[in-house]
Amino acid sequence: MRKLLLLSACLMTCAALALADDKKDGEKDKKEDKTKSEATVTPTELAVNRKMETKFQFAGFYDQTRVSFVVSVPKKHLLGVDKSSKLASMKDDKDNSLIDEKNTFSGGFSQFPQISEDGSALLGSASAYLKAPGKGATKVLIKGDLIVLAGADEKTADSDKTKKFQFKEKAKTKVGDDFEIEVTKEKEGFGADGPAFTVTTKLRGVRSVTIKDADGKQVELQRRGWFGDGQKFMFNYALAKPLEQGTIHVTYFAKEEKVTVPIDLSVGIDLGR
Repeated sequence: MRKLLLLSACLMTCAALALADDKKDGEKDKKEDKTKSEATVTPTELAVNRKMETKFQFAGFYDQTRVSFVVSVPKKHLLGVDKSSKLASMKDDKDNSLIDEKNTFSGGFSQFPQISEDGSALLGSASAYLKAPGKGATKVLIKGDLIVLAGADEKTADSDKTKKFQFKEKAKTKVGDDFEIEVTKEKEGFGADGPAFTVTTKLRGVRSVTIKDADGKQVELQRRGWFGDGQKFMFNYALAKPLEQGTIHVTYFAKEEKVTVPIDLSVGIDLGR
């Protein structure tokens, strides 16, 4: 009897622990699903290119299909798309697959999205490089997981306040341990009368750059785009007005986090409107 009671107590304890674990797992899944559900995906373009048997020099070399879309995730500053993103399927509404699972290069998500200036959204795309929708098809359906990179651990690096930076052509300095500054022109001339400069870094997560004059007053700064190869990133800026000297402040994300955004779209020429 004692053994039976002990065995029953053990079974009840194990059952309680299992229920607790299931509850925790359920809460975890719910939390992850919540993160996913907060993301919004809005189609913006459906483009189809068909191979043409013509003598035109730059037209219709191959079939291709592309669907572009805007992704936004509340309270996240988006930085890019991770290469682990997986396009599970891309087909037309006649059930013709537009990608070949055996051919790695037949289709996938773009690794080079456009990022909005404030980081609140990105413009991505999914492409089938060798096929176009079949005869009579009216829609393209895509499914997959887009792995979005978002900034985390926000910090600010400041230049030496005791020694003002001289904004002269070819002048260079370093801000913090990660940012190299170089003045490319003393006067840019394209809608800005002040100097143009670059910020070069290994971190893609540069949120903003602030310039203050010798009196500590913030001056107007214009962004001029950026580019990077995954190893190094260069951000371009121009001052609206001439400036002889000042301090430089870079706000950035020291870390990156991955956010899974499920993509499940059925896109026709009306783009779902």
